[in-house]
Amino acid sequence: MELNQEQTQAAHYSGDAKHLLILAGAGTGKTRTIIGRVIFLVQSGVPAQRLLMLTFTRRAAKEMLARLEKDLGQIAHTITCGTFHHFCLQVMRRIPKAFQLENSTIIDRDDAQSLLQLIRGDQVRKEIKKEFPRAATLLNYISYAKNSCLALETYLYQFTELSEEFIELTLAISTEYENRKRNRQYLDYDDILHLFCKTLEAKPELAAKIAGLFQHILVDEMQDTNPLQWRILQQLSSARLFCVGDDAQSIYAFRGADFKNVHAFSERLEHSAVLKLQENYRSTQPILDIANWLLDESHIDYNKRLVAVRGHADKPVLIDFESKHDEAAWIAADLLERHEGGAPWHQHMVLVRSAWSAKVLEGALIDAGIPYQFIGGTSLLEAAHVKDVLSLCRAAMNRRDELAWIRYLKCWPKIGDITASKTVAALLASDPAEDIKEVVRAQLKKRDDIIKGIEIIQNNHGTPSQAIRLATEHMATVFHHKYDRWESRLSDLRLLADLASRYKDLLGFVETYTLDPVSNSQAEKTETEDAVTVITVHSAKGTEAPVCYCLGVQPGTYPHMRSLGDLDAEEEERRVLYVALTRAQDELIITRAGDDSRTLFHGGSFVQSAGSPYFLEYLPPDLVEHRQYGYGLGMANNSILDELLAFDDI
Repeated sequence: MELNQEQTQAAHYSGDAKHLLILAGAGTGKTRTIIGRVIFLVQSGVPAQRLLMLTFTRRAAKEMLARLEKDLGQIAHTITCGTFHHFCLQVMRRIPKAFQLENSTIIDRDDAQSLLQLIRGDQVRKEIKKEFPRAATLLNYISYAKNSCLALETYLYQFTELSEEFIELTLAISTEYENRKRNRQYLDYDDILHLFCKTLEAKPELAAKIAGLFQHILVDEMQDTNPLQWRILQQLSSARLFCVGDDAQSIYAFRGADFKNVHAFSERLEHSAVLKLQENYRSTQPILDIANWLLDESHIDYNKRLVAVRGHADKPVLIDFESKHDEAAWIAADLLERHEGGAPWHQHMVLVRSAWSAKVLEGALIDAGIPYQFIGGTSLLEAAHVKDVLSLCRAAMNRRDELAWIRYLKCWPKIGDITASKTVAALLASDPAEDIKEVVRAQLKKRDDIIKGIEIIQNNHGTPSQAIRLATEHMATVFHHKYDRWESRLSDLRLLADLASRYKDLLGFVETYTLDPVSNSQAEKTETEDAVTVITVHSAKGTEAPVCYCLGVQPGTYPHMRSLGDLDAEEEERRVLYVALTRAQDELIITRAGDDSRTLFHGGSFVQSAGSPYFLEYLPPDLVEHRQYGYGLGMANNSILDELLAFDDI
């Protein structure tokens, strides 16, 4: 594999430092460097099975192994590679007694929220229910506290404005939530890392045994790790750590990511060194100039300057519009013009701040007949009909999975809360040796339809794709009456069966996709031959396109209004914009539109009416080509024919 000088220095490092942080700027080939490091280690005599690669997504792990196979052959598949959650669960499933994990069920966020909702309903008095935080908010509090390694009480006092009464009630609900999970043998998403870390810290000999399995641990997207993941790495640090990340791309604080895991790496780990990758292969220098300027404006010293290998080209274009509709219509027209000139749709990407902010654009693309795929939308496994099928899968495999049983039973006609609860109570009280189907049959007379679903899963759990296909066929009549747009929903379930075909057992499939849900658009991406990509910035890490439109780069969006007044949050917003700008390879088009509620337009510049900060407020004019669209060029939204209205009564 061919590497440049910076990449070679990192991948082939044999110096005195035990632990390495590779500070890799956008487009500098961090994945190539990690792969180069693995190849170097294997060719230097390190057994491939003694390597552990930890990634931020399942997709990244799959792509790395595929690229390694080209250079190392089948030996690449002896490398342990996956997300933190996948690795920790894999270890715990191998030795469940050490982690007290026998017969546990992994639950997703929706299930965790449902459980909290039940507890909230029991414990919150009627007169304060409207004011008290909802289940989703409570789950966020619990999750963030765990990932930040803070006691929930500490987190609530430091980061919320809850009253003493509400804090005490939140703590009581959290305690009951943990008790019910323990009694039902549930593990939520955050419990996986928490249990793994807590067990390793309590059992040093176990930590040493697990760490001893590996000589080198390679960590991708280090800037996205949270304090809990950092503690896990510390427990495994008898091996050599090779961490790659970019502090300027740390944009997941809302998930608990700790910016300091990269920015203070050498202070936190002894015998460590930091190397830099600054040669950018993705973008042209004018695109990098505006990205470099954005970081230079920060109070934080990012200590990096990206240099384009490809040299110079046209400047980025900054276009001001009177309205979001003008902005969207112009982008659609520009895409049509480029396509008519021979450019494929897939060479174009539109980066949006959120799914909501893309709605006007999506309307314009549909009106113009432009094919597009949206990435960053609802996860496939969060769709109600998909969760119904998965609840059947989980229920059939675990009589103690209360949430799955209640959801599955209530799919069927004439089964309400009371009947479902009585059946679940019978299942929880039953002898583990008793057949699940017989327990259900005793509670639900003449409901062979419900029992048939359980039978299908139990008979086909070794062939996940067939189990899901048959379960879908069995429940089709129920779903057809329960949901609208059934044909569209049926295609989701076919897609689910297709994804399941890659797994050897149903439990493995359900757990994998509970940990890392796939969105409809991601799952269907390979089926789309040629389409424009509309993508949220938080979903865009690692992506690139020849032509990129950054939509809505205006006051109130960069930084987002909710971040104002919080210096750390505002700085993360800067990094979000940095990620957006650095996706472009050849052309970068930045658009912004007037918004009556937040901004005024005057003399080519946006003025924040309340005096709030705006990242591009002092953008040097020589960095971009600035254009205006629609200002003073017409009669706004009025038609010339409106002048006839005065004669309507003549």
